[in-house]
Amino acid sequence: MSKNRLSIFAFVIAATLAMLSSASATSISEDIAVGGTLIGTVTLTQGGTGSCTGFSSTSVCVDVEMTSGSVRLGGPVIGFSGNVNEGGTSVVSDVSGGFSLSPGACGGVTMETICLDATGSATTSSLLFVLSNAEISTGISVGNIHVAGEFCGNNPTCFATTTPVSSTVPEPGTLGLLGTGIPSWSCSSPLPC
Repeated sequence: MSKNRLSIFAFVIAATLAMLSSASATSISEDIAVGGTLIGTVTLTQGGTGSCTGFSSTSVCVDVEMTSGSVRLGGPVIGFSGNVNEGGTSVVSDVSGGFSLSPGACGGVTMETICLDATGSATTSSLLFVLSNAEISTGISVGNIHVAGEFCGNNPTCFATTTPVSSTVPEPGTLGLLGTGIPSWSCSSPLPC
């Protein structure tokens, strides 16, 4: 290997290692549906930045985005099963829109490790919050979500189901690994190699 190729290789390895330490979050997404009709998505991101601004590596950013109808912020709102309450009791913080969520009764929410409730009758098309002491890499899933819209039929509100749509999503640091292969070229040009 020539000195130039060795220098390039060393630079690429150093840059990749720097990128890996700066971004190492993992995300999962789940579709939100009522009776087979897709009405939104929920994305869970472990540590890092995600849609939430700077949060602990032991916390999960929860981002609910509705494409039809809205999330109902009254009574049981959303539930989780799996690795919540890891290393301590899960606490909700940084709830978007000035709303308040707190652990409570599960009602129509089927995942019962932890259920989050709200008091009132507000609705929102987008809900963002941080759930501390949670771990998605070894298993967390979203239970039903309390929603409001025409898809609920004769009822003003109903509980939507969630279905995983993807698993681990690599962050930029992981994507940087894809570019570390040094091409095997031969030097046949008149320029120095």
